[in-house]
Amino acid sequence: MVSKQKLRYRCLVALLLALCWVPVQGAVVTLKIRAINPSKTEKQKVPVKAHLPRGVQPADVVNSGELDVSYDVSTRTYVVSKEIELAPSEARTFDVTLRDIWVIPEATIKELSGHAQKMSAALKGTDKADTATGCKELIDGGLKDILARQEAATVGAVKPVDHIRVYESNMESLERVRKDVGVLENLVIATGKDLDSILGTPKMLPPPDSGDSSATGAVVTLHIKITNPSLTEKKKVPLRHEFPAEIRPTDVVDAAGLQIGFDASRNICYAYLEDLELAPQESRVFDVKIKDPWAGLTGKFPRIEKRCRDILAITKDMETYKAVDAQARAILKDLEVVKGQKGPDRVNQDYVAFSRQQATQVHELEARTQRLEEFFQPHEQPMKNGIPVMDVPRPDKQTTWILIYIILGFLGVFSALFFLRWYGKSKSETLGQSGQPSGDKK
Repeated sequence: MVSKQKLRYRCLVALLLALCWVPVQGAVVTLKIRAINPSKTEKQKVPVKAHLPRGVQPADVVNSGELDVSYDVSTRTYVVSKEIELAPSEARTFDVTLRDIWVIPEATIKELSGHAQKMSAALKGTDKADTATGCKELIDGGLKDILARQEAATVGAVKPVDHIRVYESNMESLERVRKDVGVLENLVIATGKDLDSILGTPKMLPPPDSGDSSATGAVVTLHIKITNPSLTEKKKVPLRHEFPAEIRPTDVVDAAGLQIGFDASRNICYAYLEDLELAPQESRVFDVKIKDPWAGLTGKFPRIEKRCRDILAITKDMETYKAVDAQARAILKDLEVVKGQKGPDRVNQDYVAFSRQQATQVHELEARTQRLEEFFQPHEQPMKNGIPVMDVPRPDKQTTWILIYIILGFLGVFSALFFLRWYGKSKSETLGQSGQPSGDKK
């Protein structure tokens, strides 16, 4: 006979989550979550939990199917979960409907293609025309491949996992296309012409974190709560709380009596305590103080603003850089929006989710600012059919042979002078021995 406690444990382990994606009209997909009570004799409370695909935000959840949406700090994804009561052998299915976010809008592809066409046309008749044509061919080919792969991997035509995989591959291809667009934009600016818009990305993205986040000295309090679930028995309850991946052991200012460990295999820090004895239903709260790893984000705001102001000072009254000027102003506007965002006051899952999202937004603003700064730096080597080419025109065949003859003549003269110098020095040294030629020695 299996005890009630063991049966409950088996119930947790035997929970079946059948993840099935079903296409629904309106560019949405449905995640089906099936929960089963394995006991044939006893009513049980069954925890239901499923991780949503990476990138899904709460706003993308059209219908949570009666489940609660929360953030999982360790996996950096949102989850749907709930504890439900099921009769013996009862099974329930929950339908969670999500927006299909794994599609690159066709308008984006058309915008990039049209942008490349305009820039290539603007460079006709210049010494950059051939380079621009080759670059545009790369862009058009990349966009065509993205569209073809996307159309072949729509929801319903392929498995959802393949739909998401194709999208991630297409996003990598789109990033390469945007870099090629950036090369074309540089060529247009270099010829003294203005751009309608700036859609290219910088040659190299800025690092996600400058490393000075925890150097601000800001400290926050993390409340770790543990409860004895038993209604009647005093128990020793093991405590283990994993910190966000951004927290290092040296970031723990006050462990509040807990032990600090580090899981090298998962690269995470955690707090733990063994043999903690609690009375029935008793709870304990440990207030652990840690350095805020996201506090440095606010320090980036004035730096981004200054860089944009410097760009505006340069582009003032310059006809060629109107698009750059407009983009810099757009960055400043978006920066004000980010600065005005207010996250949760309490350090919890929502606080971590908000901070990470804000860090991503700041990184995007840095990348856009860096892209504008590239217009005032030496341009990257132009590309033609994917191969770097020189800006300096190559000499024709006749000029090439003239240069070869000149070099050969110079080497011949240099060799003759070297030989005469060596021969004269050798003869002088021979005559200098004993004041007479070497043949008169006795």
